[in-house]
Amino acid sequence: MHCHVLPGVDDGPATMEDSVAILREAARQGLSGMIVTPHYHPGRYMVEAERNLETLQAVREELKRQKIDLTLYPGQECYYYSGLVRELDAGKVLTMNGTNYVLVEFEPSVLYNVIQHAMRELFSNGYRPIVAHYERYRCLNGREDRLEELRSHGAMLQMNFDRLLDKEGIFRRNPWRRQLREGFVDFLGSDTHGMGFRPLHAQQAVEWMLDEVDPELTHVILERNLRLLTEDAD
Repeated sequence: MHCHVLPGVDDGPATMEDSVAILREAARQGLSGMIVTPHYHPGRYMVEAERNLETLQAVREELKRQKIDLTLYPGQECYYYSGLVRELDAGKVLTMNGTNYVLVEFEPSVLYNVIQHAMRELFSNGYRPIVAHYERYRCLNGREDRLEELRSHGAMLQMNFDRLLDKEGIFRRNPWRRQLREGFVDFLGSDTHGMGFRPLHAQQAVEWMLDEVDPELTHVILERNLRLLTEDAD
């Protein structure tokens, strides 16, 4: 539910061939569907909804031609700024598969009060925010009280799959596996941009969860919450 796999629309794959390679690997790792979320970032990536949907349809047709069994849903990763709600209301920026859920990102150095303001603004205008890769924001590091506060007000939190991989023993000092076990995480996503740039680590992460995480919580993160985005569209 967080990936950059459409060709030529942001800093993901440049060509259809590159896009198909990522999606073929996703299917190999056991994914049955993906919500594609190209960036919407003023001044950097401002590809509007219509072009994203046209590109998505072209990729769907190529997957069908190559017999890759993977369902793709529309979405967008929206950088928060003062005009975001206006663009969402106008249909220039995509929500997650036509629902009222919005995947929203910030700068790593964002202040906590900016995240709070963004959540209030999105909620007051009828949107349900999902904080993209929340673990990147320094104002949330080591502040589980803030994670609890955001979730208590209805925001949802997305973590990247690769935070669950034990790379060079980093989990001796990092909290992400514990935060997932304790129920802070609502969604997992790859944030993949290609075979080389943030490659997909879904299979490894899910295998760890099946061994180490409560089965009901695993079901909530990997199935129930995703159905909010893929089955409840208008």
